[in-house]
Amino acid sequence: MATVRASRWLGRLGLLCLVLPAWTFATPAGPERIEWHGKSYDLLGQPLEQRYPGGQGRPHFQVEAAKGTVVNRGYIGRWRLEDDRLYLVDIDAWFCGDGAGDASCRRATLPLLFGAAPGQPVFADWFNGELVLSEAAPQDVARGRTIHVLLKAGKVAHIESVDETRRSVVGR
Repeated sequence: MATVRASRWLGRLGLLCLVLPAWTFATPAGPERIEWHGKSYDLLGQPLEQRYPGGQGRPHFQVEAAKGTVVNRGYIGRWRLEDDRLYLVDIDAWFCGDGAGDASCRRATLPLLFGAAPGQPVFADWFNGELVLSEAAPQDVARGRTIHVLLKAGKVAHIESVDETRRSVVGR
């Protein structure tokens, strides 16, 4: 009986040793970041996706493999709200012809993707919708304060601060 328990324990330990490295490698990267009024927030949303309606013309983005993260969208964007406009400030990604291991992979840059001048942000005039900004970790959003920003053609149309614990709203 003790031998059976020991072999089950060793079998489970062996399975854990096989699964754990793959599980930690597949841990998703955090959300995109957005700067607003001198503070940095998690951006709960993917404004770049509207640039490619129906996926048309969308490059095959891929996050650098050495980062050890998996991001379904294939990139991590850094955004800024300034003068009531949404800007893409930087993108951390590569784009490839047909996926991982493709020799034609190149670093995605704003000048390459948008024709922007080096070091210049890109005005997100394609974006229409609501972005949610959070100071809390994504899993703690329901217990903290969020800022909901409604944009039309990349310009701020309405802002609400929501206390998720009390569900109170302060609008602008």
